[in-house]
Amino acid sequence: MNAVRFGLQSIDVIAVLVVIALGIWNGYVGANDRGVLAPAAAALLGSGVFIFMMYFARAYRFRPTETTSEHTKTVLVASLAALGTWLAIALIVRPDSFLPDALARAGIGAIAVLLVLHAVYSAQLVRLHAKGRLTPTVVMLGATESARRIIEENAKTKELDIIAIFDERLSRAPLNIHGVPVVGKIDDLLSWDGLPYVNRIVVTLPSMAEDRRRDFVEKVRLLPNRIAYVSDSFESLDHVKQRLSDIAEISLKDVTGNPKSGSHTAIKRIMDIAIASLALVALSIPLAIIALLIKRDSPGPVLFRQKRHGFNNRVFDVWKFRSMRTDMLDFEARRQTEADDPRITRIGRFIRKTSIDELPQLINVIRGDMSLVGPRPHAVGMKTAGRDSIELVAEYAHRHKVKPGMTGWAQINGSRGPLHDQSDIARRVELDVEYIEGSNVLWDLSIMLKTLPVMLGDSDTIR
Repeated sequence: MNAVRFGLQSIDVIAVLVVIALGIWNGYVGANDRGVLAPAAAALLGSGVFIFMMYFARAYRFRPTETTSEHTKTVLVASLAALGTWLAIALIVRPDSFLPDALARAGIGAIAVLLVLHAVYSAQLVRLHAKGRLTPTVVMLGATESARRIIEENAKTKELDIIAIFDERLSRAPLNIHGVPVVGKIDDLLSWDGLPYVNRIVVTLPSMAEDRRRDFVEKVRLLPNRIAYVSDSFESLDHVKQRLSDIAEISLKDVTGNPKSGSHTAIKRIMDIAIASLALVALSIPLAIIALLIKRDSPGPVLFRQKRHGFNNRVFDVWKFRSMRTDMLDFEARRQTEADDPRITRIGRFIRKTSIDELPQLINVIRGDMSLVGPRPHAVGMKTAGRDSIELVAEYAHRHKVKPGMTGWAQINGSRGPLHDQSDIARRVELDVEYIEGSNVLWDLSIMLKTLPVMLGDSDTIR
């Protein structure tokens, strides 16, 4: 939702800037021999005032229970206030080229554009909220009074999708709290099929139960899901008069999994779609040639599909060019690749060594299962030294706090290819967690630029 807000704010900034610039262009260009300086300055100031007023009026909250008419009123009040403020600033500063009529017409145009855009935004977001597409999914640890109050308030605001409660003391817990079922104990949560689709785990135990709260957090802290607890300040809030989102901002403190900003999420997604789409178009002929060579080299399909773990441990199908003999395909990666592996075809050795076999994952990036940069997705059921890889390193699941990537910080730092022992896995997890904690768009671009030289200069890694 934060990414959506950032995207809509960006559209508003561009739209208002363009409308104001066009609206005052004829009146300003040539006035007092100022050229384009006056309209450019007026447009920048005007768009800044309009967006600030929209933000101040909380026109970008887009609450699930807010109707389109209610949102339109908010936008109208904010934009009228912005127009008045803008004209007042211009009147006070009063540059030589001050043309109040031109500013007023441009401001009215900006108001009209904002009303139209936000009518569209609101209608679409109401539809998406109704489908649950923008509502965070939450489970609660502790059938407590705090849990009851959050659930009651959420019934009015519908800002969270609270789907279950888990509590160690089932004999004392009710079967449900206002329709939200008490499903089981913490161990039941860890093996729960719905866990990969939970956005946030909220520990609702009060401060007086410090030992139990610490025990709850300790049991779930290695999960990739965001984990938070209800702090003491929640207990003193007049929750009836507060919107749930306000309560969450005040009283929920993150334990693990602090999310990236909405701007980071939006820019990373836009970059993924743009670069992956351009790459698919630019490489269409080479990809077709590779597909033909695979088909001629050995019988079987050109593409290989495998189940892998993604964001929050969600399972998705990853696409690769087939590099192994059809009768020896290893869908669960139970056997790691070895030197001179007899399962690999002739063309397979080349495309694996150069990582060309990974290029169909550009489709996964466009679909949203993957990103261009992130921890490499491992196969579901992958074995290392005869054991499940996930069991060898406690922090393994932290790799799934973000979308998996086609390349990553681990890959350009030598952790590429099969993982033959616990130290290999520990090194990769260490590098992946380092990337997750400090990732940003510039770092992503740097990793992408370094990926090709690293692959071409890597003659030792078994692939």
